[in-house]
Amino acid sequence: MSRNNGTFRYKEVQEASRDPRTGFILSGSQQETWIDGCECQIETFVPAKQRVGTDGQMHSYTYDVLVPKCFKGKLDIATPVELTSEDGQVSMFLIQGVDNLNRRYIEIWG
Repeated sequence: MSRNNGTFRYKEVQEASRDPRTGFILSGSQQETWIDGCECQIETFVPAKQRVGTDGQMHSYTYDVLVPKCFKGKLDIATPVELTSEDGQVSMFLIQGVDNLNRRYIEIWG
């Protein structure tokens, strides 16, 4: 991880439930307030970067965020994230992938 150039906030996604009448999965509710994350390194890709998922499907994303490993919050797929870069620009995305196997940082993209 080179240098931190922004901060992030996120909303925790609650557990999803199944509608007993239809059998469809209902999306989990989200907390109303943003939870403060920490400083992070934000990388923006224009045009969007593409990555092949484990299911073989092509995913494209614009933001790649490196979060220090000391962060103890819960970052899951479909979690809303709000980025604030060092110049004050605010962006929001849903997490499409999480890589927490690196020893120095947690990588999220969306």
